[in-house]
Amino acid sequence: MPLLMCPNDNAPMTTVDRSGVQFDMCPTCRGVWLDRGELEKLMQAAVDESTAARPAAA
Repeated sequence: MPLLMCPNDNAPMTTVDRSGVQFDMCPTCRGVWLDRGELEKLMQAAVDESTAARPAAA
């Protein structure tokens, strides 16, 4: 049994791992549930990824 049910459509939420951060997502409506600090971790991972993808200045 899932730990969380989606408040939008009452579907069981699944755990998703992105950039080493685990959060809950509804596979039906694609809504997400973030615990404390997870949004900041996801935003930092996006910044780190864009910095790594940027070409080095010549």
